[in-house]
Amino acid sequence: MNPVYSYLTQNKGKKLSIRNMSKNLNLKKKAIVYYCHKDIRIRRVSGIEVGSNKHKMAVFTIDL
Repeated sequence: MNPVYSYLTQNKGKKLSIRNMSKNLNLKKKAIVYYCHKDIRIRRVSGIEVGSNKHKMAVFTIDL
């Protein structure tokens, strides 16, 4: 089972960064990125959604 997906389902509607998830799940950031990109249910957040204008961000969420 994907630990990142199960963590995001507990925090529905929240946009969580890789750093935050790695601290709470006790996983490396590289592992968090791997799990996020492998699961099609997890999507990368655009910069407009979190108040930034960046193109690529290390913030992920699941759609409700």
